[in-house]
Amino acid sequence: MKKVIAASLVFVSFTTLAHMNCLVGNYVNAKGEKIFSLSAQHHSGVLSNLQTGEHITVSMMKEKQILSVWKRMQWSKESASDAECAADKAMKHIVCELSNADAEPKFNHSPNIYLNSKDELTLLRRKE
Repeated sequence: MKKVIAASLVFVSFTTLAHMNCLVGNYVNAKGEKIFSLSAQHHSGVLSNLQTGEHITVSMMKEKQILSVWKRMQWSKESASDAECAADKAMKHIVCELSNADAEPKFNHSPNIYLNSKDELTLLRRKE
């Protein structure tokens, strides 16, 4: 039984880290300016705002949390499918990689988005 629990924990840890890795990199705006950098650290990551110098600890969001944000923002639920998102504990800083951005016109075909504490949307592109 202990081996099964340990194996499950290793799998969950690997899965969380693997998902966080899909968000790691530098994020640029439409002008090509570097805005954010995200680095992975164990089960979480650090989102660094390169303009303000602020560092925010983030962790992967669950599907239910992602759908809740989409509902609050009145975005197309279809655009949330296969989205990988990370947020701080207060859910005031959210960064996502979108697989189905075309389903939401506000995303303007952008592969990545950032939502701040004021619910202001920033369209981004990740550079590894």
